[in-house]
Amino acid sequence: MIVTVALLIMAAACSLFKQDVNVPQTFELRLDRPAGAAQQFAVLKDVDTNTEELKKYKGDVESFDINSITYRIEDFKGHSDAVISGNLEFAVSGSSEFTVLDTISDLHLRKMQESGQPNTVVLHDQAVKQKLAMLLQRGSVVTFRLNATTTDSPIAASLIVAIDTKMTVEL
Repeated sequence: MIVTVALLIMAAACSLFKQDVNVPQTFELRLDRPAGAAQQFAVLKDVDTNTEELKKYKGDVESFDINSITYRIEDFKGHSDAVISGNLEFAVSGSSEFTVLDTISDLHLRKMQESGQPNTVVLHDQAVKQKLAMLLQRGSVVTFRLNATTTDSPIAASLIVAIDTKMTVEL
């Protein structure tokens, strides 16, 4: 009977020592298009995703989930009707094989900044979501790219991308 009670306590304790830890990633893709620049452009940013929280719980991660991805515009300057369209992509740093995270269509930069509201990336493809989650969980350096076109130049703006992630760790 004592052995049974001890086993029940140990089994219950296993599920009690799990914790959800938020590990958000936020980065900026800076758009600087001078007057007369080509309409097609690409902006790249290497993001080191090896956060302190990830380092702290390395090896104890039970699951890693992307809750949401959003983007917003800050510091816009330029033609008031400037619009961009293109793909927000990612790849492991050093790779040229980018995966499309989101397609941006007719994003009016000034209006988006004035609204103050972020756009939410809807990840319909679970394979894309899992690929990004795996890179983030590993703490990889990930290259994010905005491969786009614009209707007007000059423009300058910051596309602020926020990835809200959560990992469940065993303590």
